[in-house]
Amino acid sequence: METLNLKQLSDNRAELQTKGDLDAMRDIMHEEFRYVDSSGRQFDKETFLDQFVDPASVQWISQDTVTFDETVSGEIALIQILLEERFILGTNAYEGRFWVLHVYVKENDKWLWQGGQATMINEL
Repeated sequence: METLNLKQLSDNRAELQTKGDLDAMRDIMHEEFRYVDSSGRQFDKETFLDQFVDPASVQWISQDTVTFDETVSGEIALIQILLEERFILGTNAYEGRFWVLHVYVKENDKWLWQGGQATMINEL
């Protein structure tokens, strides 16, 4: 049962992000949110929203989950995802596969996205 809930949460996060729903994304993110992108840049909650959610900054073409795996221990969930993404950031178009680790914490019976890290996958 937990797997289905976390998969739905992960899919919901992706949908909110690609739609540019800043308020709904803010609601599912932990106040101490931290993220490291595939270029090694670090983001807190507001800078992540500004860079990767706000439609004024990013235009999402697609973000598709290829694989999904989770490990849950008490109030912490680690989710490993292989994503295929296409988006335009500023004047640059990006397309690629990314291995992503997302961390969720459960507070007051609600899972919140704590943060994560992305690595671009170079396929030969």
